[in-house]
Amino acid sequence: MKTKFFVVFCLFFFCRSFAIPNTEVPNPYIPFFENAYIQFPTVPRGVLEAVAFTSTHFNHLTHTADEAGSCIGMPKAYGVMGLILDGKQYFNNNLEKISILSGYSVQQILEDPEINILAYAKAYANLDNEFKKNKKNARLINRMASLLISMSELPTESQTQKFAMNTQLYGVFIFMNNANYQTLYNFPNPNLNLEIFFGDNYKILSANAITISTNEIKDKNGNEFRIGNNNPSVQSPDYPPALWDAAPSCNHSNGRTTSISAVTIHDVEGSYAGCISWFNNCAAGVSAHYVIRSSDGQITQMVYEVDKAWHVGTENPYTIGIEHEGYSSQTGWYTVAMYTASAALCVDIVGSGYGINPKRVAWWPWANTTNYNVSSIPGSCAKIKGHQHYPNQSHTDPGPNWDWNYYYKLINPNPTVINYTTSSGTIYDSGGASGNYLNDERSVWTIAPSAATSVTLTFNSFNVENTWDYLYIYNGSSVNSPLIGYYTGTNSPGTIISTGGSLTLEFRSDCATTAVGWNATWTSNATSNIPANLSVTSLNCPNIGAILNWTNAGPSWRIDVSTSPNFTTYFTKNIPNLSSVACPGGFCDFPSCTSFLKFQPNTTYYWRIFDGSTQTLGPSFTTPNCQYSDFNCSGTFDDTGGPTNPYSGNENYTYMIGPTNALTVTISFTSFNLETNFDSLFIYDGASAASPLIGSYTGTNSPGIITSTDTAITLRFISDPFVNNSGFTSTWNCTQLSTGVLEQTNSFALNVFPNPFSDDLQVNYTITEKTEISLTLVDVLGREILLLVEKNQLAGQHQLEIDVSKLQLSKGLYFLRLSANEKRAIVKIIRE
Repeated sequence: MKTKFFVVFCLFFFCRSFAIPNTEVPNPYIPFFENAYIQFPTVPRGVLEAVAFTSTHFNHLTHTADEAGSCIGMPKAYGVMGLILDGKQYFNNNLEKISILSGYSVQQILEDPEINILAYAKAYANLDNEFKKNKKNARLINRMASLLISMSELPTESQTQKFAMNTQLYGVFIFMNNANYQTLYNFPNPNLNLEIFFGDNYKILSANAITISTNEIKDKNGNEFRIGNNNPSVQSPDYPPALWDAAPSCNHSNGRTTSISAVTIHDVEGSYAGCISWFNNCAAGVSAHYVIRSSDGQITQMVYEVDKAWHVGTENPYTIGIEHEGYSSQTGWYTVAMYTASAALCVDIVGSGYGINPKRVAWWPWANTTNYNVSSIPGSCAKIKGHQHYPNQSHTDPGPNWDWNYYYKLINPNPTVINYTTSSGTIYDSGGASGNYLNDERSVWTIAPSAATSVTLTFNSFNVENTWDYLYIYNGSSVNSPLIGYYTGTNSPGTIISTGGSLTLEFRSDCATTAVGWNATWTSNATSNIPANLSVTSLNCPNIGAILNWTNAGPSWRIDVSTSPNFTTYFTKNIPNLSSVACPGGFCDFPSCTSFLKFQPNTTYYWRIFDGSTQTLGPSFTTPNCQYSDFNCSGTFDDTGGPTNPYSGNENYTYMIGPTNALTVTISFTSFNLETNFDSLFIYDGASAASPLIGSYTGTNSPGIITSTDTAITLRFISDPFVNNSGFTSTWNCTQLSTGVLEQTNSFALNVFPNPFSDDLQVNYTITEKTEISLTLVDVLGREILLLVEKNQLAGQHQLEIDVSKLQLSKGLYFLRLSANEKRAIVKIIRE
C-alpha cells in the first residue's frame, strides 16, 4: 500500500533539487550535533542538521526586548533549531513542547545553543520511542515525517496549513538526501525513498518542468498531479511559474485606489513555510503578494497583484510586495537560486504594463545599509527597492546582506558592449567630448587591445551627479570581472592599471540630473604593425570590383571604404592578419552594419586601414562604366557565364540593343536563375538606363517576353560578391523600318517634315493613280488618334499641313499610316 502525505509541487522554472548554497553556510555547532547523536542514538543522523539549516542556517537566534522583529509580525524563533516561544495564538509554541519532552527548562533552551540542540534531540528520541510502540514496522521516512510534524511550530488543521507543513517536510527530506550536504555537514546518506513516500505524485514532484493549466498539472511526459478539490496550491494567476496559495481576505484589501508603481523587497525573518502559514492567519493582519524560498527559489503567490497586500504600511496602495525567506542579519539565506527567481519575477512585473522602469532598481553602493527614515534617500526615483527605503517605516529589511548590485544586473540584461581593441585611444561618456550623458542610463565599454597584457587608463576629467550616478571599473573583460572600484561626483578614478589585458567600464545614472561625464585616455603594452605598400588591383569589365592590397598586417586593423575623402560615412570590414581583400565583398555600413557596400559605376572610392585611432590611406580608385551595345535586328543575350557556366560576382554593366531603323525590339528569355534579392536584371524601354524602367527581375522570376515601345531596349545586370547562380539566356529580334518610310508598293510614297517636330507638321505623299486613300495618325499601341484624310484623290503629289498644337499630343513616338487599295506606307514621327 502506497503511503501519501501532504503533497507540494515545485514551480516549473526553478525547482530541480535543493540548490547548493552560493556560499558554504558554516556550522559552528558540529561538536554539539555529534554529542546529541551519541546521547540519543535513535535520532537519525542528518535530521538535526536538516531542521537547523532550514530554520536558522545554523545560527543561534536570540532577541532583545526592543528588537523590531519581522515586518510581517512573524513570531520570533529561538536557538539553533528555530523554536517558537510565543506563537501568537496561531503557531504552535513548540519550544514549550520541546522543554516538556526533554526536561530542559525554557530558559536553558533559549540561552545555550548546545542545550537547544540536545533538547530537540531528546524530545525527538522520546517521541520516537512512543511511536515505535504503536507502529513498529513503519518506514524511517514515515516515522520522521510524523515526528517532525508533531514537533513543528506549524499548525496542520486546514488544507492551507497542511500545504505549509508539507513545504517544511520537503525541505528537510531533500536536504538529507543531498550528497553535497552530506559531505559538507558530515552525515551519512539516509537513502530516503521519496518515490514510495509520495506515491503516485512523486513523478510530478521530481520532474524538471511541469505545465500548469486551468484543469491539470502535468510534466513533459504526461504524468498528472492529482489535486484534491480543496487543495489551495494551484497555478499563480499573475506569475505562472509561481504556486498559488491565496491569503484570506482578512489579510489584504480587494482592489486598489492607486496605480501600481513600485516593488518592495522584504525578508521574512523566518522560514518560507512559516511565512505561507502566517499569511493565512487572520489575526496577523499582514500579507505580501509573493513569498520566495531560499534553497531553490520556489515562489508562492498569496495575493493578486491587482489587490492591495498589507506589507509596507502607508505605501501599500501602490506597491507589490515580495517576501524572501531568511534573516536580514545572517549571511547565506540570499542564495543564487533565490536572487534568480526573485529577479525573474521582477522582470515579469516590469513587463506587465505598470510603467516600472527596470533600471530603477535601488542599485546604489550605499543602498543595502541606507534607511529612508534616517537619510531620506533613495526616495521616489527608485522603483524596485527594500522595505528600508520607504518613508514611515520601522523595519530595515532586506538589510545589509542583500546584494543590490547583483540583483540589478539580473533584472537588467547587459547592454550592447562598446569594444575597443586598439593599443591606445580616448574614451568618453555617452555624451561625447562636449555633451552630457543621459538619465536612466546603463552603458558598458570594454578596452581589450590585441596582444596586450596590461592596460593603463588615465582620467583627464570626471564629473557625474554626486551620490546618484556612478562609474564602475572592472579588472577584466566584463561586468562580472573583479570590481576595481566605483566613482561618483568629482571623485576621479585617476589612473587605473589592469592586471590583465582588459578593463571594463560600466556607467549608471538615475532618473534626474546629468553632468558632463568624463574624458579618459588609455595606453597598453600591445604592439601593432603599421600597414604599408597600400595598392589597388582593379578588375576588368563587366566586374567593377577591386582587390585592395597592403603589407605589415596586424590583428586589430579594419578597412574603411567611402565615397567621401573625409570618411563622413563609410563601410567597414575587419582584416585581422590579412594582406589583401576583395572589395566590396562583406563591407557593411558603420556603425549599424545593417546594409552592405555595392559599387556604383563611374564612381571614385577612398579607402583606409584604421584601428580606431591610427589610419593609413590607400590610393583612391574609380570604378569603370561597363557599357555594351548591339545594332543588329536579332541576336542572343546571355549572362557572362554563357549557357553552361554561372556569372561572376561584382558585375555591373548595361547592354543596349538598338537595331538600325527599328520600330520595336522584342526579347525572349528561355532560362532565368539569379540569387534572390541580391542579384538583379533591370530592363529599360529605350536606349539607356535613364529610359523608363520596364521591370526588375531576381531569383527565378523570369521576364518572359518583353517588347519595347521605343526603338531600343536596354538591360542592366548587377551581382553581389557572394552567390553566383546559372544566370539567364535570351534571344531578340526587331520590327524594322527602312529610311523612315515603309513602302508596301511602288504606287505611292510618304514623308514628313520636320521630324522630330514640335508644333507644325508637313506631310507629303505621292500616288500614281486615282484611288481612295486614308491618312491616319496612330500611337505606339496602334490606336487611332486622328483620321487626317479619307477620300478619293487624283494621281500626283499631295501636301497636308497639320497644326499639332491643337491636337494636345504628348511628347513621344507616333506613326502616320497611309493606306490605298490594300497597300500601305508607314512613317515614324517623334513629338519633342
